[in-house]
Amino acid sequence: MKALLWVNAATVWGAAAIISFGALTGCGHHSVVRSTPVIHELTGAQQARIDQAELRIVKGCMARHGFRYWVTPPVPAEDRPAFEAVFVRDDIAWARKHGFGGLIQQRVMAAKARDPNATYRKNLPSAEQVRYSNALGGGPQQHMQIVRLPAGGRVATSTDGCMADATKKLYGDAAAWFHANKIVTNLNPLYVPKLVRDKRFTTALTSWSRCMRHTTGHPYTDPDAVQSDLVKRTAGMSPAQSHPVEVRLAVAEATCAHTSSLSATIHKLARVYSAPVRKRYAKEIETRGRMQHAALARADQVLG
Repeated sequence: MKALLWVNAATVWGAAAIISFGALTGCGHHSVVRSTPVIHELTGAQQARIDQAELRIVKGCMARHGFRYWVTPPVPAEDRPAFEAVFVRDDIAWARKHGFGGLIQQRVMAAKARDPNATYRKNLPSAEQVRYSNALGGGPQQHMQIVRLPAGGRVATSTDGCMADATKKLYGDAAAWFHANKIVTNLNPLYVPKLVRDKRFTTALTSWSRCMRHTTGHPYTDPDAVQSDLVKRTAGMSPAQSHPVEVRLAVAEATCAHTSSLSATIHKLARVYSAPVRKRYAKEIETRGRMQHAALARADQVLG
């Protein structure tokens, strides 16, 4: 079974298009629980402004190193759910329009493959390619910041280069931001295992499966099974042919998420089981929220 509402971050557009996958501090339709009532999670549009400002700063920094850099457009807020890793989809209206977001994913990845920055670097002489990479992300002697994750493992980032420079300019203390952000967006493994063993969750999941069988005629045990079946059903189809199939399954999944109370149960249990985790990491949650809003204010200055 897929990790329930697993939290991570993925760069899907440019240098800093960070998509939140239902973090503990999230808000909105796909979130698990909210953070403190004082510091609200940024909206997709607000995060997009930070992303754009970050790329704008990178562009100026790269110019000082003698390189061109293009500020690519952000993923629209409407399209961002296509990149959210949630256990079950529950937005029926979005599912009717986009399915699971397959067409959006294809469009974004195709545009990413045409990224002018990648083309520009590729056409540079080999020595300049190295210098370009060093300017952007730090050279061979770069300094690294390492953060140990709450559930184990480590993540690292370079503290040198134009991307690091942009983070410093927006968040002020880049090290504090990286630490708080990585801690907060990797808290789910501390409580999800308990949640999925709760009888209230397993009962709701069984009810969801029963609803899916009645709606689609297929015995899906969990949302992962829907995704696996979708791949089989649409093999060899064109995007235009596969989209209606995807929409039907996505609408069924979202509808059953409500009628079975699976969505409501997940949200309720997430609040219960995450409470001790949020209390333990309250400092990091507060720091992340505060620094996000400070970065948003600086982004507004950068973008005018």
